[in-house]
Amino acid sequence: MRPFFLFLVCLAIGCENQPKESRFEKIATAFCECTRQLAALNEKTANMAADTNAQVAFQESLQQIQDEYVKAKECTAATIVSRYGKFNLAQLDSVKTALAGKCANLTEQSDLLQEMLGE
Repeated sequence: MRPFFLFLVCLAIGCENQPKESRFEKIATAFCECTRQLAALNEKTANMAADTNAQVAFQESLQQIQDEYVKAKECTAATIVSRYGKFNLAQLDSVKTALAGKCANLTEQSDLLQEMLGE
């Protein structure tokens, strides 16, 4: 019985030492998940825009971006805004800071962050 009790005590102490994810880190993680595909499409399309031979593919990619934007907006509304509400500029800055550690390619897209989560 003693080894089992000792195991439970060690497990409890070990769990307490792990830092909990902050509210803004949780939001950043969810935002990254919701917008991952959209960010990838944006990057792919930006590279196509410079290639004049890829106009048809560019147009198709723009349509995919529009479709993915709708999905990302619905995802953020369902997973973030419904739980935490809309964010003011100071809170968006905190989310942006947390994004740097989660998906750095989205930290530069403040307009997307504002559209998806802002007031």
